Amino acid sequence: MRIVTVLLLGLALYFGAGLLWPARYEGPRYVPPAAADSPAMRALRARPLPGDDTGDADVFAELYALQQMEDSAAYARWMQARAWRRFLGRDEPVALATVGEAIEAGRGNAAELAALRADVLAKTVAVRIDTALAPAMLELFVAGEDMSRGRKLNAVASGLWSIDIDRYHDLRAAVKVRNLTSATITSTALAPVRLVMSWDGERDKSLRCESRGGSRFEPGIEVTLWCVSMADLGWKTDAEPIDWIRSGRGNDDHRLELVAAESSLAIPALDLAVRRGGNEYRTPELDHGAELARHRAGERSCFERGTCTREMFDRTGLWRATFAWALAALGVCVTAGSLGRSFAIAVLLALLSTLNAGARVLVAAGGDVQPFPLWRSLLWLAACFGLAALAWSLRAPLSDWRAMRLRPRPDVIYERWSVAAGTLGSIGAVVYGAFVLWALWTLFAH
Repeated sequence: MRIVTVLLLGLALYFGAGLLWPARYEGPRYVPPAAADSPAMRALRARPLPGDDTGDADVFAELYALQQMEDSAAYARWMQARAWRRFLGRDEPVALATVGEAIEAGRGNAAELAALRADVLAKTVAVRIDTALAPAMLELFVAGEDMSRGRKLNAVASGLWSIDIDRYHDLRAAVKVRNLTSATITSTALAPVRLVMSWDGERDKSLRCESRGGSRFEPGIEVTLWCVSMADLGWKTDAEPIDWIRSGRGNDDHRLELVAAESSLAIPALDLAVRRGGNEYRTPELDHGAELARHRAGERSCFERGTCTREMFDRTGLWRATFAWALAALGVCVTAGSLGRSFAIAVLLALLSTLNAGARVLVAAGGDVQPFPLWRSLLWLAACFGLAALAWSLRAPLSDWRAMRLRPRPDVIYERWSVAAGTLGSIGAVVYGAFVLWALWTLFAH
């Protein structure tokens, strides 16, 4: 039993370490995120900044593959801010030398990105109300509206209409959008364009305009768009917006202001975009490369990623350890039954330790958080070490001839071992069969 005792002690220490360093695995193909201080991350952060966009994309993909989501997002924000500054003709505020410095520069720069975003939009487009919309153009716009159920189009002010039904008002505006980019660069057309504007800067009175059908805004050209009210921001509340427009200030006093945070546009020729819903410098090609790199993350060794201690306790390793423990515990129970010593205690310790090890594996397969409260963890480990101590007590030293003589003959040991193994095997089959039936009943019941 010496070998079994050593095996049980080693597995008990393995289970105890697994409680301290959960693997947090999500599946057999999942690769855990690299540690922030891993050799791979230290080498990447010390790498000189790339000199082109391709190199930046490779750095972003590598950060994504190492699953450093915060660092990859910070690097993407730094890339976005640099691209917008280049478009605005501004120099970098600080000269950076390494990837790590760029990552740090991208942290907490939300205010700077918002200001750059507004400056890019202000340099690219200008908006104003079209107070002289041609009747034919108005008919074309109205033709695209749903005018059923008694809806009527009423003029509110120059360039502003209301589609009314009962006391419900849905405002429309004719807005001229001008491409302000230099006309000498013939390839700076804008497409697509989605602009959100507010009256006099009041966000509860906003309009949304979008280019349709793949239309492009050429440099220096002014295009009229049919803009709709944003219902969720308060335009559709009785007659208040209409009364506000018709207030004593006069329509000429009202102005449209771009809402930079909600607007978006793209300049395909410059590979520049102001995207809605975030400032991250991301393209479909960049995301595709990052996803491919993530699937290759497992090619790096755990030493490079600094995850060896966590990968030791993945689902596969825990299953193997539990299976080895169950076999060793069965050997201890069989030996105790053969010798007629502490059989009940051996069975109790074996069941307690094996069932807890199995529960630990099930937790590892489902996200792996701390599986047990402290008292249960201590009870499990006490049962593990208790079984190992019992196995040690069942040994028969070769130097102790009296103990050797007291041991049953080999044929008796084999007979008792067979009976004990069969009995415990039958009990285990019944227990696990009941567990499987319970699991199936729970699954189909829900």
